[in-house]
Amino acid sequence: MQLKNGRYSYLELVIACTIFGSSGVFFKHVHGMGVSSVIFYRLLFGFSLLVAYLLITKKYEVFRLGKKKRYVLLIGAFNVITAYAYFSSITYAGFSTAVLLLYTAPVYVTLMSPLILGDRITRRGMMSLFLSLAGILMVVMPVGGLLGSGNHLAIGVLFGLVSGLSYSGTIMIVSYLKTDYSGTSQLFWSALISLLILMPFGSRIPGEVLAPNLPVLIVFGIVTTAFASLLYLNSAAKIPAQTVSVLALLEPVSGIIFSSLFLHEPILMRTMQGCLFILLGALILVLDDRMIYIDNMKKPVPGFPNVTSARFPYISRITAWLFRKY
Repeated sequence: MQLKNGRYSYLELVIACTIFGSSGVFFKHVHGMGVSSVIFYRLLFGFSLLVAYLLITKKYEVFRLGKKKRYVLLIGAFNVITAYAYFSSITYAGFSTAVLLLYTAPVYVTLMSPLILGDRITRRGMMSLFLSLAGILMVVMPVGGLLGSGNHLAIGVLFGLVSGLSYSGTIMIVSYLKTDYSGTSQLFWSALISLLILMPFGSRIPGEVLAPNLPVLIVFGIVTTAFASLLYLNSAAKIPAQTVSVLALLEPVSGIIFSSLFLHEPILMRTMQGCLFILLGALILVLDDRMIYIDNMKKPVPGFPNVTSARFPYISRITAWLFRKY
């Protein structure tokens, strides 16, 4: 079972980040509510489903706190800061600028994780990071990005920078706690702590404002808080922090696609080129024909091409030839 989980960790992370890209669409369909209230009810409905699942499956061990309690508390605090700053940045500066600044997080992780977590900086990781960040710049610039002016933009940029910094903290803490807490346990405690922090600010909403927004908030919470977050934490616990931070750059790509489909925002040629850069950067990490070393496992598991070689031998040979020298 551990070997199977190791092989599919990357796929779980990609699915989670793709779903996270829909957050901006959900947020835009909530009307008359402040940012803290949207985050609170989103967490409340997702957390309720998670608790029901844990009780039905009798996973009571999740409710017990182990070591490193202060870091579990930090995850909840970082989640609140990231969500509040990100959605505030969308409000003031627009979706594209908010996504760009949120995903400055990989830069912070790449620079700090060798010092804090002891991860190695590899040529493959640096190349992937460079391509992905270049793609994000290409995605943002056609719709204005940081070229606008005014007080609202300045406030949005400030919120965006805060969201990126706090998100990098979440990535590194999740990686630090992976030997002591499962992804489910981290999700339960971080959501509970976040709800307690937000309760004084986010729960005071008149019924006539909350009622018409309930369908969106319920789906928002279940899809992103319960399902996608669980996939993300479970996969992030098995993958190095730098790899998680770069693969998470798939979120802006899915966000651009979702905004086009549901918010009818146009997709320009330069936007498509930027998405291709981001995907290429992610593929450089995933399409590794060497062995993948996963914590808590005595033996390494095969890289992506070796996993698929039995069914797709030609794909395996091509990817091995393309990426071997890196």
